[in-house]
Amino acid sequence: MIKRPKLATAMVLVIGLTGSKATAAQVPGFEQATGHASGERITQHHEMVRYLDALAESSDRVSVVVQGASWENRALLLAIVTAPENHARFDAIQTAAQQLGDPRITTPEQAAAIISGQPVIVYLGGSIHGFELSGSEGLLKLLEHLTTRNDDATLEALRNTVVLIDPMLNPDGRDAFAHKNHENIARVPNPSRDDWGNDFTSWQARQYRTGHYYFDTNRDWFAHTQRETQARVPTLLAWRPQIVVDLHEMSSDVEFYFDPATEPYGLYFPDYAARGFVRFNAAYAAAFDSAGFEYMTRERYNYFYPGYTTSYGSYQGAVGMLYEQGSSRGLAITRADRSVRTLADAAEQQYLAAWTAVRTAAAARESLLREYYEAHSAAIADGRQGVRRYLIAPEGDPILIAELANLLMRNGIEVAKLTQSARLSGVRDRDGASVGSREFPTGTYIVDAAQPRNRLIRTLLEPSVPLPESFLRDARARVDRGENPRFYDITAWSLPLLFNVGGYSTSDGSALQATRLTQAGPPASAPSGNAAYAYLIDGSQAASLAVLYHMKRRGYRAAVVRQPTRIAGRDFASGTVIFRVGQNDETLHAAVREVAQHHGAELATVATGLSEPGFPALGSGDHTTPVLLPRVAILAEDPIDAYSFGWAWYTLDRQYEIPTTVLRVGSIRETPLDEFNVLIIPAAGRALTAALGDSAVARIKSWVNDGGALITIGAATDFAREHDLIALRSWYDADDVKDAQRFDVPGAFMRVELDSNHWLSEGYEPRSLPVLVGSSRIYLAPEGPPSSRKRVAARFAEQRNLLISGHAWAETQERLPGAVFAYEERVGSGRVIAFAEDLNFRGYWRGANRLFLNAVVLAPSAP
Repeated sequence: MIKRPKLATAMVLVIGLTGSKATAAQVPGFEQATGHASGERITQHHEMVRYLDALAESSDRVSVVVQGASWENRALLLAIVTAPENHARFDAIQTAAQQLGDPRITTPEQAAAIISGQPVIVYLGGSIHGFELSGSEGLLKLLEHLTTRNDDATLEALRNTVVLIDPMLNPDGRDAFAHKNHENIARVPNPSRDDWGNDFTSWQARQYRTGHYYFDTNRDWFAHTQRETQARVPTLLAWRPQIVVDLHEMSSDVEFYFDPATEPYGLYFPDYAARGFVRFNAAYAAAFDSAGFEYMTRERYNYFYPGYTTSYGSYQGAVGMLYEQGSSRGLAITRADRSVRTLADAAEQQYLAAWTAVRTAAAARESLLREYYEAHSAAIADGRQGVRRYLIAPEGDPILIAELANLLMRNGIEVAKLTQSARLSGVRDRDGASVGSREFPTGTYIVDAAQPRNRLIRTLLEPSVPLPESFLRDARARVDRGENPRFYDITAWSLPLLFNVGGYSTSDGSALQATRLTQAGPPASAPSGNAAYAYLIDGSQAASLAVLYHMKRRGYRAAVVRQPTRIAGRDFASGTVIFRVGQNDETLHAAVREVAQHHGAELATVATGLSEPGFPALGSGDHTTPVLLPRVAILAEDPIDAYSFGWAWYTLDRQYEIPTTVLRVGSIRETPLDEFNVLIIPAAGRALTAALGDSAVARIKSWVNDGGALITIGAATDFAREHDLIALRSWYDADDVKDAQRFDVPGAFMRVELDSNHWLSEGYEPRSLPVLVGSSRIYLAPEGPPSSRKRVAARFAEQRNLLISGHAWAETQERLPGAVFAYEERVGSGRVIAFAEDLNFRGYWRGANRLFLNAVVLAPSAP
């Protein structure tokens, strides 16, 4: 039986019976183990577990690994399928895969010897979007094939491959959809699009597509924000597969897709993967032609963004491939031509493509392994020219700096740390600007480019990955025709910009005094002795506000100094949190140490509140604010954007452990809002007003007027404008431009300037921040003279300094300078805080965390 570990941090290998296993003819089939035929019902997680359990018990071709658990504690299982003789040498196969993937330690002669006896490693992942059902069903069908057939093709494939089958990449979303569909199913599945088995709201669509926190985990592979990703990346790093395949679905009225993809590919996309597409494309086409299945290729999908399963697999050294099957939605769907696609039909095509990948890999074993080794040799050689190193200097939030270093290592990237300061030439900053020669202090993190993950390193740490000019010309032509420009995802994701830390690169390959790391530690621990006057947590750490929240929740008094200060020769950033010994009882000493350590925050002690000349004292009447406990609520369900909701909920609940009450949009009219002093409205369109109704809108306005803090994110800011809660204007409101074409920004970094005198900017030194823009919204400050009740906290920079990374059309770059990014307006005794963009984007825009936490934690106490 498969043992269920607690939330696993490492893979647990589980072999079935200790005695002899059954022959292939005696191994239970899928229907025998689950009680239904393939495609007859939606296979739920517990049924998949039952089937893999039976295979682990009975088949000498299968081992099962528990990689970890989902947020809702469903086991993330991996079936390892290969010939029995290969099971006996898993350690040797994994070691050989590591050796082939690192030509620094493996000569060409040694590689040739390894290749002669090494199977190709194939990873197949199903249905990372939960309601895209057929990927999982197709892989379970492939499992049945590989464990019950004895034909020559199957046995050859088993000898020449190790197939890693992860049938349910998103069990939480899948089970949510399966339960709904099964509850609504009739005696015979109704294929009507309008039947309640196939029809669901936009909120439900996101719920079924995503995991527990409404994250699209197919965008999370380099970021590892979600537990499911965190559990699976070690699988890829341990096995180093040569083939990675991701099985998806798309709309019902289109045919099966397989690679090659369309343009654009990323500048650093591995040639090995691109060549592999051509090899496998021919095999897929032949298999589908033979079966009479329709298909498409070389269109719709691209590999520019590195966070998809397939592109990430390629950057990890594999040929990462995508299948997109036209969906059956539930068990059956009527298509535009009145034909009916069933889940069984869709699963059959996914199975055929996956089996084709396995047998093609087996047949091309030697050439795939040889090209895999050669690709890594080329990657290392590339790292010895041009940009030789990337550096993360101790500039910014020290907790996020360490987190970024650890993230790189979790991605299989080697990181070292300077043990002696070094001056390097040919240095560029995180924006890509030349800074010439620069001194880097001890403690700077170093990433050498000449290592096997070179292509991933450049993709994640270069300031920008340029889009091909040919693609941009075509995209602009489509825009001018009123068509979709086909930016499939964001165009900027440089990690130093996302984390807002000191990122640099250099062409200098000089020898350095540095130590290779396996783990980057948090900031220094607290001083050993108790504070005489106060404990301080420097405002540069976003986690200081998590400590503040939890200390307030325990009943301790605290304050925040809103300007930089200097106490006893030490500098503290704006937003520094103060816990005075004299205002709290003796339990303060142990409590603040415990909470600060839990959140990784550096704690300082001071013996005085007296500042040095020119800086505010800790008790300043003008610059220090006592803090109230925030009581936070957040709106959810249609027409709230589920992604935006999930990102905000996750940021508070998981990253900083600040509890929130999730309120349904439809329940606001009955909810006693006076229980809360902060209400967050994630991104939502104009339908929000109708969904709330007049009485709920009136209650929200009254609540704000009575002292509540309303936070609007992205498109929800228009709700506040619509109801005269804020006086922000839209650039499009002016008569002469109201019909102007809107140009969405496809996820580019822009520069904003923060008002150093506004409390929302606390913790940011210097007061310039890279922000991720993903819309056409342009907000302008209210007309009229400056007012203390209507304040812009952050504006977009002037045009010459605006665009940092990614793509934005010229019109956007002309319109956006000076526009509002963050804004506060006092309304009666309360306030509205509005953000033009979603500053919790995908949970990995970490550099904006402090700005969001300032709004949530400090708003009830702000001046």
